Amino acid sequence: MARIKRKHHKENPNAIEPSKKRVKTDAEDSDAEPTQKPPKFLTKKKTNGVPTNSKPLTKKQLLSDKSNFPEDQDRTIEGPLYEYLGSEDADERIQAADVIISKLLDGDGVLETTLDRHLEKRLFRGLASSRKASRLGFSIVLTEILQQLWGEKDLCNQRYRGLTFAFVLNTLMEKTKPVGNIAGQEEKDHYFGQLFGVECFVRAKVLFDDVTRWHTILDLLIKLAKKKVWLKPQCAWVIVQASSQMDQDVAEDTLQKLDAAGWAKTPEAVAVTVVFMERFAKIKMPSKSWRDFLSSKYLGELPAVLKDSGKQEAKSQEPGQKVKQGSWTAQLHFVWDLILAHYIKLASAKSSDGSDQFKQFWSRVVDQGFFSKTASEPQKFTGFMIFQKFLETGLSHPHIVQNLFSQNFTTCLMNQAAKQDRYLHRAATKALKAIEIAADQRRDLVPLIVQHLLGKHGAYNFDQRTNSKTVDKLLQFTKPEHAPEVIKTVRQLVLASEGDSAENHVLVYGDYLFRLASVVPPEADAKSTGKISVGGQALQELAKLAYPKAGEAVAGLSDKTKPILRQRLTSALAKFVKRPEDFGEFCNAIMLIDSSSVDMDDELQEELIEALEKLQQLTNPKAAKGDKSGAYQGLALLYAVAILQLYNEEPDAIEILNDLKQCHEKLFTKNSDDEGDVSALLVEILLAMVARPSSLMRQTAERVFEGFTSLMTEAALTLLTDTLAAKEDAEGLRSLFDTDADMEDAEEVAGSDIDEDEISELGSDVEFVDMKNAEEEEEGSSEGEEGEGENSDEEGSDEEGDEEMDEAESKLKALDDDLAKLLNSHRLDKDKDAASSDDDSDMSDSEMMALDEKLSATFKMRMKDSNKKKENKDAKETVINFKHRALDLLAIFARKEAASPLAYKLLLPLLQMMRITKTKDLARKAGNIIADLAKAQKKAKTVTKEEQKDEQQDDEIDVDEQMELLKEIHDEMTKDESHAFAKSASNASLLVVMSILSRNVDYFQVVWGTYGGLALQWARNGGFQFSTIIADWTQWIQTHPTLVAVPVPVKSKDSEKSDDEDEAEEEENGLRKRGC
Repeated sequence: MARIKRKHHKENPNAIEPSKKRVKTDAEDSDAEPTQKPPKFLTKKKTNGVPTNSKPLTKKQLLSDKSNFPEDQDRTIEGPLYEYLGSEDADERIQAADVIISKLLDGDGVLETTLDRHLEKRLFRGLASSRKASRLGFSIVLTEILQQLWGEKDLCNQRYRGLTFAFVLNTLMEKTKPVGNIAGQEEKDHYFGQLFGVECFVRAKVLFDDVTRWHTILDLLIKLAKKKVWLKPQCAWVIVQASSQMDQDVAEDTLQKLDAAGWAKTPEAVAVTVVFMERFAKIKMPSKSWRDFLSSKYLGELPAVLKDSGKQEAKSQEPGQKVKQGSWTAQLHFVWDLILAHYIKLASAKSSDGSDQFKQFWSRVVDQGFFSKTASEPQKFTGFMIFQKFLETGLSHPHIVQNLFSQNFTTCLMNQAAKQDRYLHRAATKALKAIEIAADQRRDLVPLIVQHLLGKHGAYNFDQRTNSKTVDKLLQFTKPEHAPEVIKTVRQLVLASEGDSAENHVLVYGDYLFRLASVVPPEADAKSTGKISVGGQALQELAKLAYPKAGEAVAGLSDKTKPILRQRLTSALAKFVKRPEDFGEFCNAIMLIDSSSVDMDDELQEELIEALEKLQQLTNPKAAKGDKSGAYQGLALLYAVAILQLYNEEPDAIEILNDLKQCHEKLFTKNSDDEGDVSALLVEILLAMVARPSSLMRQTAERVFEGFTSLMTEAALTLLTDTLAAKEDAEGLRSLFDTDADMEDAEEVAGSDIDEDEISELGSDVEFVDMKNAEEEEEGSSEGEEGEGENSDEEGSDEEGDEEMDEAESKLKALDDDLAKLLNSHRLDKDKDAASSDDDSDMSDSEMMALDEKLSATFKMRMKDSNKKKENKDAKETVINFKHRALDLLAIFARKEAASPLAYKLLLPLLQMMRITKTKDLARKAGNIIADLAKAQKKAKTVTKEEQKDEQQDDEIDVDEQMELLKEIHDEMTKDESHAFAKSASNASLLVVMSILSRNVDYFQVVWGTYGGLALQWARNGGFQFSTIIADWTQWIQTHPTLVAVPVPVKSKDSEKSDDEDEAEEEENGLRKRGC
């Protein structure tokens, strides 16, 4: 009767009866009693008959009260609770679900009418809502209610007899049925609500006590899948979820109904069959159309069934509305998850058989079905998604990964990734990215993946073919224990590949070794002893490849490829030398080069053997102990580099080896004087190395210098600072490198080799129509010279460029005049200014010969001037680069030996170079060294008492010498007006002041006097940034009060008198300069 009455009143299932709504509202307005503190759930109260709003309940109050809902609807409680139930916050959603279930069913539970109202008006209607996470939250509550109604508690028979299975299911269908002409999205929401509601019945596990319930649900799922094809995979998923509750008979009946509904040979049929076959091995198929699709017998039919498994949503569109290619959003069908789970489970039980079966499946279904030449672009797109799914999920199962890189897939991957305009380029690049992520997560798979990418299905130059860095990144993930296997794999696959030339193959192999040699080991591997790193193993292999044994035949090694491979080795060594932990492997790579790889005479062979013995001695761990360990390692690095130079047949390799012999002998002696000689000799060697345009030489020099900084003497340091005073031109280059003065004569001879016949061909008929172009070319070359200098001063170069352009114009004008006189002619653009000539007589032979000689002499002079200009430019760049390298070494000394008295020897040369150089980068680098020295000294002053070396070093500081240095720095301050120079000079001055006053605070007044003299000179003459200097000095006084505490200086009257006399003399000189 209740059901009949309900149908009578609910003609529109989505409508709320206005009479009831109105009655309920009136009840809320009139029935509430006013109280001081309103009880829970009461929202309005009356004061003197006037209703007013009560204080709303807090979230904490709502989610903590689990008492039953009242019989009448209270929106102030139900509204917020169901709002929390649809929250996107999972914790909040679950907490609200727990409260609602408790308020409905705990204890005696609510009345049947109340529970029916919540099911009808709240829960079932909420399933049709797409707002936030409503379906998820409401499904939780519904599942629990349905389980308690017909599950173990059986509340339907005990308390809620009117809420039968048929009644509740009918209510679900009514409240989620689309009614009227509604929008497409709203219609989709209602159908999804039906699906979620049916799934709640399955999850509640109440369908198979009475099998008719399952048949009812199954009929609804089939009907829903038929009405909306895009829901068919979801309906199949609900059936798969229910399979765990079935017995074999029910499963067979289910297959019969699905077959009758036309589900055979669909992805959904495959999914259901796979699950049912795993549960019931002897299940009967409903018809011939149903197969055990994963058996080898029927694999040939499976591609046709699964090919459209990635296009679920496209089927629901109108015929004319096709999915735009390149912007697919299709989700991969869940059948692929079930298939992958099946093969993983199969391999776990029978590893070999499972691997073979999966190989057959992948080859016949995926490779030949989704990546064949006849496959459509959407099918290939689906294939890429399948690959990513299987790679990510099957990562811990090598038998899965090793079969994924099949022929058609790898070919399609390379073709689509090669160019950005390819149809599936983004899908291919995502697949490559998935490969990189998989290798990073499971680094033991790197050899396997590299083997497939470079093997018969891939390409030996895979990165070049795909225009990516996939193999490069995979090599970076190589672990030391896998390095031999990776190197062996790469060597076999690349060198033995077919196609292209053998030279290309060996160069690609060398490039892969270079990438492996660049692998930076993790900290754990770097600290472990007795373990060769990945880079070390690759470096040794690259050295053997670049310098093969005599008589060893390697395909592709030739006079063309060997220099390239050796350059690769040099670049790899330059990276290695930066890392101290790779010192041993660096030297081992050099020692492993076979001496027969290069033809040498007996003398060179003896030198090589002796150098290798010394290198072996220096790399012995027992030899490199104590304070000299850094020096021993540095000398070993120099020997290794010198031996490499000897292999490369460089002319000065023997000279460097002889110098290293002397360093070796002096270092092994116990005479301290010899150690000083070692540092000076070493600096000469390092300067010769950094003069070369080689990254390996520069990195080695810096690394070696770091090991010898503690042994540096003043003489050795002077060798470095003297280079800063060289002029930045050809003269400075000669002074630095002792260039032979006869080179100019040789250049003149070279310049005279110009073919005179070519010049004589000009004859007397020369026309000067191209002189303007010549001017433009000259200006262009001048500007090119200005821009080529990497470290050139921008302002200075602009001025020099203008001067060069003016000079070039004057030279061109002079050449124009000379040629006009010689040829008795003029430029065509000067016809108006030229005097008319009636002399049209031809020249005689003797006159022609004389003219040829004059023209030759003129053009020779021109060529000589051009060559000299280029040489001056090259000389300037060479000197500037050399100064940069010297500054790099001085920066290392300033950083490591800031507490040494020798550090103060750097200040004056650095300031002088800042002042005289026209290259801003040099000046900036010198200023940074001074600033870094100040910072390093502050750190050196904070060492612990056990490690205090500053006191001993302070004793070595001569205060009088420091005062002289201070005066020289102040003298330099007055010679430059730039702010940057003033700041650096001020830093240098304060460093010296600190060293003086730290030794003897009584010198403060003397120091104050020097700053006073600086102020006086600025007041009289100006010309420098005194404001910067005095500001730094004032701030320094404020921050070092202990060094200025004693006001009385310890100084003789004679010295004071001499200072006064000097001051008077300076004043008199200043007056003379002003003309007084």
